[in-house]
Amino acid sequence: MQITKVNCPTSKYSIKCPYTMEPELITVHNSANDASAMAEISYMIGNNNQVSFHTAIDDIRAVQGIDFNRNTWNAGDGANGRGNRKSISIEICYSKSGGDRFIKAEQNAAEYIANILKEKGWGIDRVKKHQDFAKKYCPHRTLDMGWDRFLKMIESHLESKPVESKPKITCEYRTYDNIKKMWLPIVKNLEDYAGIFGHSVGGFQAITHGGGRTKLRAHVLGGKWLSEVEDGAFGSRDNDYAGLKGRPIDAITIWSEFGDATYRVHIKGEGWLPWISGKANINNLSGYAGILGKEIDAIECYIK
Repeated sequence: MQITKVNCPTSKYSIKCPYTMEPELITVHNSANDASAMAEISYMIGNNNQVSFHTAIDDIRAVQGIDFNRNTWNAGDGANGRGNRKSISIEICYSKSGGDRFIKAEQNAAEYIANILKEKGWGIDRVKKHQDFAKKYCPHRTLDMGWDRFLKMIESHLESKPVESKPKITCEYRTYDNIKKMWLPIVKNLEDYAGIFGHSVGGFQAITHGGGRTKLRAHVLGGKWLSEVEDGAFGSRDNDYAGLKGRPIDAITIWSEFGDATYRVHIKGEGWLPWISGKANINNLSGYAGILGKEIDAIECYIK
């Protein structure tokens, strides 16, 4: 299972996680939706509703959006309720339709929760249902299939030997600003975005640390897809970046030898487009980030 962290901006703390917290419990939810973990976290962080949760888990990955040392509004038990103020909240995805994706998401959630219990030295008694704090039948599909069954899934991971962690992979990237006519500062993973809103991007570079190659490709506004380039040292040579300096780009693809790159672009004057995750493929409309004919002014990327 892949584990990704997407930081809730501090500007949203007052809405999403206003209190510091020393967690005591884990609260399990079903999303009642058919969206991926990344989509659930992105929507949760992006809106201004006083509804929040720490981690969403689907059939592929766990995505954490809020640090465990801050509270979330997840349990419906009030401003001082134990579920809202003392629990790590977990959303299991794809519970609306169920099926194989939900079953795998639930298995991933059991493993993820078990790792938290082991890390904190807690027992299975620390795992609670949303239903324990509010009069809501949640986690609905997990309850339908059997709550004790799910607890046993968690316990099976508590009995297993720890697995060695994989090497940490980081991605650094930057963009060329057509207005300033210069490369902007390098950013890493999701610590920030690369670009300046309102300034068109003429090129971008990305380097993966931890092994493997990263390949990049850019589409020029009013033009065509340029040749694919591989990552290299941050420099000014033409083969070091994707794009053409001075020419706005309107679509990009990113490929990582380690697996899937996840990335998105900001359209000048409009906003962020949805995240793209998967092998880059310009023949598939879901396989690149951008809208042909509209300038890109910022990029975010991470390698998972």
